[in-house]
Amino acid sequence: MTDQTHFLGVTAYLRYPDGDAAADWLTRVLGFGPVDPRRVARDSSGGWQEGELAIGPTRIDISGGSADPPESGAGMLLIAHVADVDAQYDRIRAAGVDVDPPKDEAYGPRTCHVTDPWGYRWYFWQGEAVYPAQ
Repeated sequence: MTDQTHFLGVTAYLRYPDGDAAADWLTRVLGFGPVDPRRVARDSSGGWQEGELAIGPTRIDISGGSADPPESGAGMLLIAHVADVDAQYDRIRAAGVDVDPPKDEAYGPRTCHVTDPWGYRWYFWQGEAVYPAQ
């Protein structure tokens, strides 16, 4: 039997206790977005319930306002590919956020790493991983 599945992409669905605060931080510090208000569902008090945030040609979905959110980003690692990791590093530092300095990884890409206030680890990559010859 041949598997005919044709995947079109994958979208991370991230849970934050306050979706508006998360969207603001991700936009202001990391440069994601902007938020399209037509792509956000709000609860009865006007707070972010569910919505999406663009990251280049892809997106993440954000759930906010859970009364009992999980441990947020504990253990989650997200890789965002960028054209200039040094410029991304400068952007994050200019926002007053601690970020690991860019470095050339032994496995190929140039990277910098930052953890958002909710525990999600964001790795910014310039280039691709290089796998050893078999």
